Amino acid sequence: MLVTLKEVTQDALKNHYAVGAFNIHNLEYAKAVVESSYEMKAPVILQISQGSSDFAGLEELCMIARHYAAKYAIPVVVHLDHGKSFLRCIEGLRAGFSSVMFDGSSLPYAENVAITRQVVEAAHQVGVAVEAEIGKVGKSEDGASTEAEDMHYTAVDEAVRFVGDTHVDALAVSIGTVHAMAVQAAHLDIALCRKLHEAMPTVPLVMHGASGAVDEDVKQVIQLGITKINIATFLQKKAALAVKAMFEQTPDAIGFRDLAKPQLQAIKDGVRGKIELFDTANHA
Repeated sequence: MLVTLKEVTQDALKNHYAVGAFNIHNLEYAKAVVESSYEMKAPVILQISQGSSDFAGLEELCMIARHYAAKYAIPVVVHLDHGKSFLRCIEGLRAGFSSVMFDGSSLPYAENVAITRQVVEAAHQVGVAVEAEIGKVGKSEDGASTEAEDMHYTAVDEAVRFVGDTHVDALAVSIGTVHAMAVQAAHLDIALCRKLHEAMPTVPLVMHGASGAVDEDVKQVIQLGITKINIATFLQKKAALAVKAMFEQTPDAIGFRDLAKPQLQAIKDGVRGKIELFDTANHA
């Protein structure tokens, strides 16, 4: 069933678990993610990035995600990931997303606030939740380094002011993760996460770039207000390795279904593992 980000993150905050937000790229990907979640009775977030929508179409991917939300009796959020402009977020509302993210983390504070307010006003009028970001989660250049030139940690005072100025439903914070990490090597700033949660105990916090986060740290921050955890690179890597393994065994394989099946099984296995790590099972 289709729900908003606010609904699932508020329940997660109350009951000390997190909901996986998995980037999808086509119908098969969405099917694998939702089926795994349904089997484990877990709420789930299907999110669509700019790159994925450029590849497969924004409206098309949203329709696919909404189809699986309607088909399965678990809470499913259809989320626009990293909307970089007001117009992009409006496109998401028109397409039928149940939540949108405006990412103004590269903008000056005042401009980030101004556009986030506009997005919140428009989205809330049609019952859609809004995520925004303060601080900045950088991007790993080589898939292994935890250093990123464009990264800066979230400041507690600024985060509190931002939520008060914008009334967002969930806040993405920078606590040590970086995007596009293919190995789990990022250690999180647990003390910073604790300070953010203590300063904003009713605000669901979001962790981007979580594919590279160390499992033990992830478990800790879930108890400190992190309620939405974004996963993209982790599943893509598992799918790629599955295809490579298949070609090693059957190098002449050419059938689409033959190529897709090991990827989808790898994605399902990966989603199950994250559901266990995030303690999401049996919360649907």
